[in-house]
Amino acid sequence: MTGRGERLPLLDTPHSWEDFLSWGPSSALPAILREYLPRCRWFGDKSRQIDEVRIESVLPLDVGNNSPVFLCILSVTFLEGVARRYFLPLGLGAEAQSGPAGPVARIPSVDQAVVVDALFLPETGNGLLDLFFSGDDRPSEIRPVSTPLLPGLLASRPLEGSPRAFGGEQSNTSLLFGRSLILKCYRNLETGTNPDLEIGAFLAEAKTPAPIPPTGGALVSFTPEGRSLTIALLQGFVENRGDGWSFLLGGLQEIRLRGVPEEEEKDPGGVRIGRWIETLGERTADLHQGLGRDPDHPDFAPVPFTEDDIDELVFGIETRHERVMRMLAKTRPALPPGLQERIDRFSGMAGFLGRTLVSCRRAGRGGWKIRCHGDLHLGQVLVTAGDDAVFLDFEGEPALPIDERRKKSSPLIDVAGMLRSFHYLVASSRPEESDGRWERWLSAWLSAQSRRFWDAWRSRMDSGAVRLLGEEEPTHALLTLFLIRKCLYEIEYEINNRPAWIGIPLEGLQALLEGKGPGGGAGVS
Repeated sequence: MTGRGERLPLLDTPHSWEDFLSWGPSSALPAILREYLPRCRWFGDKSRQIDEVRIESVLPLDVGNNSPVFLCILSVTFLEGVARRYFLPLGLGAEAQSGPAGPVARIPSVDQAVVVDALFLPETGNGLLDLFFSGDDRPSEIRPVSTPLLPGLLASRPLEGSPRAFGGEQSNTSLLFGRSLILKCYRNLETGTNPDLEIGAFLAEAKTPAPIPPTGGALVSFTPEGRSLTIALLQGFVENRGDGWSFLLGGLQEIRLRGVPEEEEKDPGGVRIGRWIETLGERTADLHQGLGRDPDHPDFAPVPFTEDDIDELVFGIETRHERVMRMLAKTRPALPPGLQERIDRFSGMAGFLGRTLVSCRRAGRGGWKIRCHGDLHLGQVLVTAGDDAVFLDFEGEPALPIDERRKKSSPLIDVAGMLRSFHYLVASSRPEESDGRWERWLSAWLSAQSRRFWDAWRSRMDSGAVRLLGEEEPTHALLTLFLIRKCLYEIEYEINNRPAWIGIPLEGLQALLEGKGPGGGAGVS
């Protein structure tokens, strides 16, 4: 693996960088990218072996007097599974401008510059934002789309200063323009309507503002066959204290430093944390109310959650369980003994799972389906300066095809995602060395805050203008199914990305099947 401080691959060409459009796709660059892509945090196929990288299209971007930037759309095939498209702008810059994955290559004829991921060059962000203003000089291969909020957002563009790449993301790279605009650039490109844009545009027209950043529009490119690819989304910047994960993790660390309360069952989390989690539950309900507000919109109107829907949900869980068991068996030998033992315990719980699915399938009818967030967790929520909650990233589960992510579902799918995120938070707050008192307190915290979130969400949903939930027993049965589904998704994700974390969703699923709630606490039922 090549990166900073190591020998860079040599992109030997007699041609100039300005002529990249003519020689780049047929050069040694695709072979170099085959080794470069797995170093990128946003590359979502690290568990698969790349067969070939092909530069499918190159879109030149006007960046003024700077060295030209070329927006490359890559077609990546693998030894197994489906091909992917990835978005990688390329430009010339200093090694320090190359981003976390390091520079791509060196061109012998170019002095004191290397080929870099151009999203980390300020001129690229300015050039992309200019496309929303451009007229006849805009490249024909890129088309901006807009919402009614676009003119107001563009008017807030800073007059001076360069955009900076915003850290902390996994699947995208966002560019921050001062404290007014964010341009989220998608890395994994799929054809069709991007749910992030679609939901943002729908909520932008709501009379009651939804708890999301204002969405101005997007930049759309096209495949050689003419199908659309959303490459970037423009949103307003929301002043914030960070995401919900960092906010709660910091709060738990402060509580531990102050000392665990003498009576472990009392005050599980502090007043400010509790208030914010209650707000989070209410805002989650506000989001669902906003998404279900229009009974006449074909893509957003609520529809009944039917017996066929629950059959499809259970079948999907059974299919994913079989796949996860095969993946665990393959991964198990490389894991430490403790994780091997947990996998063995889980492998013996197939009967528990089967009985739970039968019970929930029988009880879980009723309620309504709407468009949902689809991948809701604490990292997808901003904590505002006034301790409110604003939701981000409506792309859905990244492992699913875009058509699947656009499907309507029960809003309980988002509730399950947030409850599972609370469990991940608690697991991340455990010390390396055993501390029984703190761990018991954390277990009480998880139970109390899961209940607080659930109660706030359910109360707000029940009092909302849009009735989306069924009776109590079917609602809890459906929640259990979505929690099981989410745990299995997490296990699969961790196998592919962070095998050392497999124990967290395994613990959660085992506790759920034993009736102990989404992560080992008392749960919400």
